[in-house]
Amino acid sequence: MQMLPIQYVFLVGDFTVAALLVLYFVKAYNDKKIPKSYFYAFWVGCLIGAVWEFTFLFLGPDFLHAAVEWPFGLSGWPKKVSHSIWDGGIFMIGVYFCNRFLGAESRFTNWNWKEYRIMALWGIGQELFVEYIFAGRVWVYSPLPWNPVIIPPLPGMASTIGMTLIPQATWIIAPIVFYYLFLKLVKQFDAPPVTDGV
Repeated sequence: MQMLPIQYVFLVGDFTVAALLVLYFVKAYNDKKIPKSYFYAFWVGCLIGAVWEFTFLFLGPDFLHAAVEWPFGLSGWPKKVSHSIWDGGIFMIGVYFCNRFLGAESRFTNWNWKEYRIMALWGIGQELFVEYIFAGRVWVYSPLPWNPVIIPPLPGMASTIGMTLIPQATWIIAPIVFYYLFLKLVKQFDAPPVTDGV
């Protein structure tokens, strides 16, 4: 099937944003604009995203297939690498929202339900938005007994299927894993040293 101009925009935008995210986090870390924990957390977020991105790829086209195959083999693993990097960026936007909206007090010292709530709501909300925009335009999830449709097609969606369970469930579980690991990274790399005495 011939790609439409908007699909070329999606292709170029997909890889451009991924490249910009990597460049931003490398430069911000090298310029000491973000702490070491944030730099590593971005990469941890990318790895967490890669778990489901590549699982979905290996499950094959019966579960998930491209709405239109991108040229030069970019629909396969290159797209999954790009989307994994996007996932890392999405997790870090959740970190930004926590810092932005929860005040200047020390953040990410222990499990904090306000922090987790922001990350979870952001993760679930952005997934619903992403599915609304891109399902049927970039990818198609197949309804299966273990991946049923949970939201029927909405006005303006390209998908005639709607939204299925597994992509939504992924973003219910993923913020828990990321937040837990992020707290560990902050404690390991950014916590002030413990000193004896005064």
